Amino acid sequence: MIEELKSEDVIGAHNFTKLFTQAPAPIAIYKGRELRYAFANDAYLQIFNYRDIIGKTVREAFPELEGQPFFGILEDVFDTGAPFYGNETPALIDLHGNGNLVTRYYNLIYTPYRNDDEIIEGVMAFGHDVTDQVEARKKEKESDLRFRNIVEQSNEPILILKGRDMVLDVANTALFELWNVGKDALHKPFLEILPEMKGQGFYDLLLDVYLTGNTHYGVEVPATFKRRSGLTETVYFNFIYQPYREVDGNISGVLVLASTVTEQVLAKQKLKQSDINFQNMILQAPVAMCVLKGPDHLVEIANDRMYELWGKSQSEMAGKPIFEGLPEVKDQGFEKLLSDVFAFGNRFTANERLVKLPRNGRIEDTYINFVYEPFREGDGSISGIIAVATEVTEQVMARRKIEYAEENARLAIELAALGTYEINLLNDEIAASPRVCSIWGFEVNSRKRSEFTSLFHPGDAEIRLRANEEAMVSGELDYEARINRHDGSQRWVRVKGKILYDRGTPSRLLGVIQDITEQKIFAEELSKQVEERTVELKEANERLERSNEELEQFAYVTSHDLQEPLRKIQIFSNILLEHRDRKEDLKKYLDKVNAAAKRMSDLIRDLLEYSRLSKKTLQFEPVDLNVILTNVKMDFELLISQKNAVINADPLPTIAAIPLQINQLLFNLLGNALKFTRRNVPPVITITSSRLSKEQIIGFPQLNASKDYCSIKITDNGIGFNQEYADKIFTIFQTLNERSSYGGYGIGLALCRKIVTTHGGFIYAEVNKEGGASFTFIVPYNQE
Repeated sequence: MIEELKSEDVIGAHNFTKLFTQAPAPIAIYKGRELRYAFANDAYLQIFNYRDIIGKTVREAFPELEGQPFFGILEDVFDTGAPFYGNETPALIDLHGNGNLVTRYYNLIYTPYRNDDEIIEGVMAFGHDVTDQVEARKKEKESDLRFRNIVEQSNEPILILKGRDMVLDVANTALFELWNVGKDALHKPFLEILPEMKGQGFYDLLLDVYLTGNTHYGVEVPATFKRRSGLTETVYFNFIYQPYREVDGNISGVLVLASTVTEQVLAKQKLKQSDINFQNMILQAPVAMCVLKGPDHLVEIANDRMYELWGKSQSEMAGKPIFEGLPEVKDQGFEKLLSDVFAFGNRFTANERLVKLPRNGRIEDTYINFVYEPFREGDGSISGIIAVATEVTEQVMARRKIEYAEENARLAIELAALGTYEINLLNDEIAASPRVCSIWGFEVNSRKRSEFTSLFHPGDAEIRLRANEEAMVSGELDYEARINRHDGSQRWVRVKGKILYDRGTPSRLLGVIQDITEQKIFAEELSKQVEERTVELKEANERLERSNEELEQFAYVTSHDLQEPLRKIQIFSNILLEHRDRKEDLKKYLDKVNAAAKRMSDLIRDLLEYSRLSKKTLQFEPVDLNVILTNVKMDFELLISQKNAVINADPLPTIAAIPLQINQLLFNLLGNALKFTRRNVPPVITITSSRLSKEQIIGFPQLNASKDYCSIKITDNGIGFNQEYADKIFTIFQTLNERSSYGGYGIGLALCRKIVTTHGGFIYAEVNKEGGASFTFIVPYNQE
């Protein structure tokens, strides 16, 4: 530091002047008490934009400094000889000479310089403009203040830890409250403030950020605090550990920005647990359940019962759109149902809905009760569909069987003219159907039981009493008895019933009553007639035996005795011809006798051959069924045209058969298809042919497994029939339709069965699902 210089050192020494001129630091020399500029180097002049100052006093050169301390300081240095040191001294300067004053900061040294006599001649000034450093430090300080203000006002913990020990340098109120410490924790190491953090990994992360400069992010990280009460508390944080750098870029600590997310984490955990509980509820539900997500209805979760209902495995369905994993339900209306529930949020419920689903490798009809419920998120938006289903196929089929049985029972009761009754065994009241009242001759259908029982024939009272006593033991009532009605007539009735119990005590008797008067009369009459007919039949059989013997004798006479004289006529005629005379008339008559005798012989031989025809073994021959079918179609040509019938036929095989019978078979079957048609519906008849496999042949016990068989199926779209009568229609004299509408006496199909049986085959009938009937006959290709 230069404190004072002698005048000759400053003015007189050339080298010293040169040194000042080239010095990078601003230097100026003021001379005399008026402080007139005697020297200023380029660095000094550059600070003040090369203002013209040499030869001028400092007041003249810098009038804007008037009122500022600089003039007084320079004069004081001149007067007292004491140097002045100023650091970051502010000055309002008109740097550009435009009248605008700006504040600049300087580091200053004012020191007196003396002559040889040690008399002060002036002041030498050394200066350095430090405005940029001062302004930067001010901004840094302001920034630091703003930062600290932001930190303090933040509702989330913010802190700065310094050095390897992570000393708490800056912290806000939120941090103190979280850590449950006071401000006296400032300037203390992290682990000294919170020793329970040892082993939780936070200090190691902080040290890594401090040493490497890498930023670390933590999401929903738990931290366990030990509170003053001695209890521990776990708090979850999202946080950022980033290096804290000084102005020079060096890392001095770690800036921690944290936010507590404990409530969110606990809510997520509850939601997750809720999801787990929900999934467990679905998986363990006693009914089929699943969740379908998104507009594509992806199978997110489904329980085993749902997979069983679908007829699919989890690997086939999980994570896939429902109609991709279960294509079998496409086009059954479920696409629109699911789309509407997802789009509009309305629940859909269905009961006993028919659904075609895969079962055991094939598609089967099933009946399902199900509910589609929109699946909503926490914000109420629909993200999927909950489906709950129960298969009720067995119940539906059982109910239909019951309904069918009840209907059949009702029809049977009506057709059999049965009456029903129900007796309350506790009070002897009876509820009787109108038919029961009609049998008894009553006009009302509700009376005391005694009113009915009083009309039983006295001779049958013991039968009725014994039957009722046995019913109390066996539970079944069954007897026949006579009733004497009030109008004097007598009826026979058959009474059947069943006892119902209430907690072991007979409470009701349900049953039916049938008027069997006509049957009884018929049985008696029939018995008489059987006796009479038995005698007549015995006599007829005896007459028939005699007749047969006579017929055989006649046949013998016809075939032998009758031919003998005719043979002699021929012989004598030939002799006469050989020995005849020459008369032409005689020859002519003899020729006629001979011709007549020959015709009689031929006629008798033909009659005998015809009589033996039924006793000959029938002959089978190759028969082209296509030819037979063509002939039959020609027979029905007019009827086919009248009904606009369409007949489609496969190429048919050639089989060993009796042509006339096969013709009759196809004639009857095609005739039925043309006869039993629906009103205003043109008949469509399809004839198909196939060769049976060995497995198919084994499936028909009526067939010989060692032979080859063909199956001919004739299908129509007519009125069809009830499947339960499929065997009955082949019985002779059996018809299922009114003769007045369709005609016939029930012989045709019986003949068909007889023909097929004669050919070693089998015939059966089926009802088509689309309507109409199918008749299939199976016959062997060959008869060997």
